[in-house]
Amino acid sequence: MDNDDDEILSVSEGAGWFLGGHVIKQSVSLCTNVIITNILGATLYGVYAYLKVLLSVVRVFCKLGSKQSVLRFLPEYRDEGRDTGTIITLAYGTSLVISIIFSLLIYILSPMIASYTIQSQIFINTLRIIAIVIPSYTLSNITISIFQSIGRMEYNILISSVLDPVFRLVFVGSAVILGFSVVGATAGLVVASIIVFIIGIWLLRVKTDILYFEVPEKREVKKYYNYSIPMTFNEVGNFLYNRVDIFMIAWFLSAEDIGVYNIAVTVAGLLILPLTAFNQLFPPIASRLYHNKNIEELSVLYQRITRLVLTISIVPAIILILYSQEVLHIFGEEFTQGSMILILFSASQLVNCIVGPSGYLLMMADHQYITFVNQVSSGILNVLLNIVLILEFGVIGAAIATATTLALINGIRLLQVYHFIGITPYSHRLSKPIISGLISAIIMGLVKSVLSHTVLLVVGSMTGMGVFLTLLYLFGIEEEDKVLLSQLLSQFQNIYD
Repeated sequence: MDNDDDEILSVSEGAGWFLGGHVIKQSVSLCTNVIITNILGATLYGVYAYLKVLLSVVRVFCKLGSKQSVLRFLPEYRDEGRDTGTIITLAYGTSLVISIIFSLLIYILSPMIASYTIQSQIFINTLRIIAIVIPSYTLSNITISIFQSIGRMEYNILISSVLDPVFRLVFVGSAVILGFSVVGATAGLVVASIIVFIIGIWLLRVKTDILYFEVPEKREVKKYYNYSIPMTFNEVGNFLYNRVDIFMIAWFLSAEDIGVYNIAVTVAGLLILPLTAFNQLFPPIASRLYHNKNIEELSVLYQRITRLVLTISIVPAIILILYSQEVLHIFGEEFTQGSMILILFSASQLVNCIVGPSGYLLMMADHQYITFVNQVSSGILNVLLNIVLILEFGVIGAAIATATTLALINGIRLLQVYHFIGITPYSHRLSKPIISGLISAIIMGLVKSVLSHTVLLVVGSMTGMGVFLTLLYLFGIEEEDKVLLSQLLSQFQNIYD
């Protein structure tokens, strides 16, 4: 087996763990959302969804780029036999101090936050409850990153994709079913997060030898923050172009609009699951290949991952675009009004899949300041577009603004990878899944003309997938893709054995 195959199999092993774990995560999360939306309705679900987004944004500042720094420096320190305790100390220490500060601020300022967004006492109460969990929620993310950086994907997946969603289903779902409304759901989220944090630290302690602390030298601190701080702004930019729409809707519109919008965005987000799966192990491998000057191997890896991601994602994207109302009806009749939102975001996420792991590639090639500029500039653009288009078109305007920004920044990253690194994710082999997908879309459109409702969703989806797989087989599957798919399926099967 050549070096190219070694690297792609290494990535596919981690991606297989991630994909298998996320089948569990998304299935359980779907059950949780269906329970909440069908019992609470769009308005109260909107409050819950807004709290989760707010918690995610706060975590960005609390981490101060520690996740990316762990991924960047921990593999390097281990390869060179250097003391990893300094990186662990900086990651956990930084996150703990900042998260405590934010927790206190949000608890104290909750009435003011509510006055600018969702103006209700229920929201103030839930905001104060959610403030309690900020430190443990932030540190859990650092723990997951450590497992990812040392290649222990089984524990990464166990914590983030199995335990976290299962505990949320148990505590959040039970609270809603028992009639405790959105306040009970928020309390359930807090309990679940604290339990997951405790289990994560315990696993890191007993399953690895990496959880120890060492006072870093001044030069290490400088090097760490020189990388982590731009990555923080990178994540802030990522939020601005990816999730600022929720805050804009809360500012200008209503909790019901948040609920409808968030369900559509969440469903469309499932399309990038394959890309996210490969991104779990791509960064450390890409960093090693780039810094060892193995650009040709890096190019092959980039192309194979992009092709496979598109192959996996294209039919689900077509399903969400053509059968958007049928999909959203699962969550309740109120949510079908988000059909156009789902269509727009499905299209933009498909573009995301087509450009592959370009963002991580830039970061691992030490172009963190380029990614910083990308994220911040696109974030500012998204804020401006959201303001203009929400005022003009309402909640659909938010979808147009964010979907456009997502597509634009992905195109820019693609050009930057080619300019700075000299590689592209495309080859003539990419035409096979594209042509197969287009033909499948035509067939699925014909099915829509004769069927409707749940029958359309089931029959149309199965027909489209069958046509796509048949065409791929007739066109001929690339030999290296067969190896990669075999590895993925093997890892996926191991999770359930």
